[in-house]
Amino acid sequence: MNKIRSEIKNNLSSFGKKLYGSHISELRKDSNLNDYSVTTSLANFDYSKNRINQESLNYLLEALDSLEVRKSLKELFEGETKNPTENQYVSHTIYRNKNFNENYKSILSERDKMKSFLESSLEKRPFKNLICISIGGSRLGPELLYEFQSLSDPVKVFFCSSYDLLELKDTLKSLKQKDTVIFISSKSFQTSEILKNLSYVKSWLKRDPTSNIDDHLYAISSNTAAMASHDIPKDNQFVILDSLGGRYSVWSSMSIPGFINSDFECYLDFLEGASLADKYTLNEPWRNNISAIMALLSVWNSNALKINNHAVFTYNFRLRSLTKYIAQLSMESNGKSINHKFYESPFNTSPLIWGGYGIELQHSVFQWLLQGKTESSCDFIGVNNDSEESFDSHKMLLSQVIALTEGKKDKVDPYKSIEGNTPCSVLQINTLNLRSLGFIMALYEHKTFIEAIILGLDPFDQWGVQLGKNLVFTSKTNNKFFEEHFPQVFLPKC
Repeated sequence: MNKIRSEIKNNLSSFGKKLYGSHISELRKDSNLNDYSVTTSLANFDYSKNRINQESLNYLLEALDSLEVRKSLKELFEGETKNPTENQYVSHTIYRNKNFNENYKSILSERDKMKSFLESSLEKRPFKNLICISIGGSRLGPELLYEFQSLSDPVKVFFCSSYDLLELKDTLKSLKQKDTVIFISSKSFQTSEILKNLSYVKSWLKRDPTSNIDDHLYAISSNTAAMASHDIPKDNQFVILDSLGGRYSVWSSMSIPGFINSDFECYLDFLEGASLADKYTLNEPWRNNISAIMALLSVWNSNALKINNHAVFTYNFRLRSLTKYIAQLSMESNGKSINHKFYESPFNTSPLIWGGYGIELQHSVFQWLLQGKTESSCDFIGVNNDSEESFDSHKMLLSQVIALTEGKKDKVDPYKSIEGNTPCSVLQINTLNLRSLGFIMALYEHKTFIEAIILGLDPFDQWGVQLGKNLVFTSKTNNKFFEEHFPQVFLPKC
């Protein structure tokens, strides 16, 4: 496999040199644009505005078979894929798979517990506010779900994680203990940011002697011992599998804060969308497979065209946090260079993923994107339906794609000229609902996994982030450690 990867890398460089200087408008001049699009019942994908030709694309599609990607996907969906550096089987797809393995019966019992909590009537709930103390995937997924549903029901949800506690303190200023429940969401229940916020919020709850803290404190984690040691009542503990990665935990009870104002059926709709994406990605031919094509384009842009960053722009306000979710998923999975077998990938690996809500960013970064000298590639995600708000936003989306790819020359005022030629793909959701959201989120998961296979990486660990954390812990009571490195930096004497 490693020899095949080296050959692919070398061939990509050759293809890239052939296309150097080619413009997207010329590449598609005599093409049938439908040959560069994929249609499904939930979403459509148009990649006709990419700087790639059929010869290069055909080669990449064939490379997926030479790397046995279909076999790897089958293992993933059957729960047989392993995270080798942590000696754990990967379980996120099992959470939305109706054919449960015997080893995952605990998922069903936790699902029943989640259902019971969500289906308790709002009138009987003794709270008006929910604070979710979480960070990374434990926050990004539930926060996206909460924003996406845009519900105006009684429970207000706040997400807090700042290490300086300012986010939490500002939130608590307007809340009362008797009206508030706290969810501590952390896979390990050992993250310093989470424990610091937990300590503070517990002291806040105790300031009201009329409230029983056990009625207000819940937790979601794989570490039952840690939850118990921090005084979380057993009945208030939601347990996820230790094999479930944080950035994939949205499919579990970790998403409770995101569904607190809806119901369990909404959660099941979300899972159903992801399950449909699993079946689709496993069975669909590569040429009609959105996840596979997105993965190939990522590798192509990074290695053939040497583009080191990729923007994801959403054109519906309910999807405004999707970019942050995709960014963590992509870069924490594939922002690496070497795997557990000491194999160093010959490819440029994950590009920088950035972006956000496109309507706002048009008034900031798009100037740089349209006329700057740094190349980027882009995904545009929108909703294509008959509603007035979606229709207007979608026209805005398509206009920006045309500007970025086609450009426009101005011989009279050259400072107005736009080169264009920015590779862009468009992912359209047909209906703005939880099933469609689950579908496209899972597509990006599979895109990331397929990309990892091509690159030769282990996508389910994140050892790179540990060094900075460990340095904080080893030097917590030793300011001299920092003074040796930063003699001019003031450190408080506390």
